[in-house]
Amino acid sequence: MMRVLKPLQDKATTGAGKKLVLPEPRRVRFLIRGEGPVSAGAVTIECCPESTKAGKFWMELATIPVPADSGLAQYYTEEASGLFRARVSQRVSNGTVTVTPLVSRGRPDRPDRTKVV
Repeated sequence: MMRVLKPLQDKATTGAGKKLVLPEPRRVRFLIRGEGPVSAGAVTIECCPESTKAGKFWMELATIPVPADSGLAQYYTEEASGLFRARVSQRVSNGTVTVTPLVSRGRPDRPDRTKVV
């Protein structure tokens, strides 16, 4: 069973968006929805498995073209933890993009500390 969280990008055309915090390993599915007659644009799903003294290192997992006309694209991860983001890596033209994470539920005996910040 998956839990729907707040969007990382909400009707965006540019920007890094919000971050998904996964303290414990979980499976994640990202729903990428284009709104309007999108003619260009891409979202890059990135993760930051750990912090370093120099700051956070973002690792590219996949770049997905933004679908047009309320189309939907998806990206899945295996079990992973850390920080995730959906950065608009190519400006969205003639529309917007919304990226929503769905996260597998954790163990029922532990508090769920997964959040979007």
